[in-house]
Amino acid sequence: MTDFWIDHALQRVLNHPTDIRTLRESAATFLDGCTVETVTDALLVIDALASTAYEQGCLPATIRLVREGTEAGWLRISLSAPGVELPSPDSGFGTGLHVLTTCAAMWGRSGDGDRTALWAHLPVVAAVPAALHVAFTHGVAPDHRPAGHP
Repeated sequence: MTDFWIDHALQRVLNHPTDIRTLRESAATFLDGCTVETVTDALLVIDALASTAYEQGCLPATIRLVREGTEAGWLRISLSAPGVELPSPDSGFGTGLHVLTTCAAMWGRSGDGDRTALWAHLPVVAAVPAALHVAFTHGVAPDHRPAGHP
């Protein structure tokens, strides 16, 4: 199982539940430079969608992450599988639907017939570099450092 990268997209085929761990690692790398909150929300949504496909017996499934924008933008996470349905509030631990409603700005199901897709859109926020964060937190703009400081 390998990742398929195109510019701002990551695609992976899930054949077995153990593939989710590797998908998490790839997604975290794909979202490098984003805030911890953005990465955490994305990983929760990925887990919810992948777990739903597994619980419904809809493997293999294809999951795709598409990032739009650079410093701020959107992340679209979609899972395509035959006959997959949105998680119901009473399925499993009932967390899948809760994760979607909590972490995603928009989510839904599209398609009919052989392939359907579950999708979610999340806002993406780029992380502020640590030096800038410290400077701005203490009210010192990086361009106004005392003489002799790097």
